[in-house]
Amino acid sequence: MTTPDTVHALRQRYGSLAAYADIRLVTLGDGAERGVRVLELRSGGGLEAEIIVDRSFDIGRLALNGTTLSWHTAAGYRNAAYIDPNAEGGQGWLTAMSGLLGTCGFDHIRQPETEPALHSPLHPTQNITYPLHGAGAHQPARLVGYGIDEGGPVPMIWCEGEVVQSMMFRGALRLHRRIEVPLGGTGLTLRDRVTNIGPTAMPSMMLYHLNLGYPMVDAATVVSMDHATEVWRSCDHNPLAPMGPEPAIAVSELSTHRLTPENGMATCHVRNPQTGLSMRISYSTTTLPYLQLLRLRGQGGSMIGIEPCSTAARTRQAARAADEIPILQPGEDRVFILKIAADILAPSTEQSD
Repeated sequence: MTTPDTVHALRQRYGSLAAYADIRLVTLGDGAERGVRVLELRSGGGLEAEIIVDRSFDIGRLALNGTTLSWHTAAGYRNAAYIDPNAEGGQGWLTAMSGLLGTCGFDHIRQPETEPALHSPLHPTQNITYPLHGAGAHQPARLVGYGIDEGGPVPMIWCEGEVVQSMMFRGALRLHRRIEVPLGGTGLTLRDRVTNIGPTAMPSMMLYHLNLGYPMVDAATVVSMDHATEVWRSCDHNPLAPMGPEPAIAVSELSTHRLTPENGMATCHVRNPQTGLSMRISYSTTTLPYLQLLRLRGQGGSMIGIEPCSTAARTRQAARAADEIPILQPGEDRVFILKIAADILAPSTEQSD
């Protein structure tokens, strides 16, 4: 573990600590990504991350020892000016999804849906239309700060940003996100605080769309969960079986699980036994009681989505009936915690089916 003494030793060896570990702000300059701010982070222990400041402070590329673990599409890090969440019948979120983390919320996480404006008495219409995965997704953040804190027991690379979802007569929610990576480490911690900063009550829903792709995800890749109970599945499949060969026609498989936490955190593991690539994902069950597992299998696009979320219900009406849409009064907040650790284990000699 890196300590302040280690940092002092590193400074004696390197002309600049940035030669070992660094976090810096860059602005992309071409195509649909033009103008998008990205924080490039190197831990010094082999972990690399790109924080997309102008897309809800999401995590784009995540790599270990030069190998990309995250799933990427041709969309890249599209500028928010070119994203219409209401396009394609409310499916606009899909036009800009690429990278490890897509934040879904802050008051809706499911498919597009329209319902009465129950908590917005001054809303100009009787109904509110929610786009896929919510209006808070893909919003530019205010960059609060970033740097390397060398003074703590464990020196940390850190960054903070804030995203506000607001509409006059409807309400306002603010997401404050802090991401920390231990200097020399191979994991990160994400802490979110969603606060109602408006004058009226607001519903709160969150889902963390964590996307893993090739070479992390291949035919042999498996997911395991600690003490899990399956709640729902979209079709007849085994969500914990190896991914298997890519079918000619793409298949989408979704299931929902409830894991038993330890010290308030539940954990699942993703591993490719043929390459040794491994990831451990933990999340706070106080505010994220469920885990969705998405398996997309198809030529050129196979991925695994690990999705801690605040409700298992598929519609807002069902979530409300299950008392799984907390209402935040003005000034109230909710805290969400994710921990991600990457590793390369010894590859297995066993052949997958």
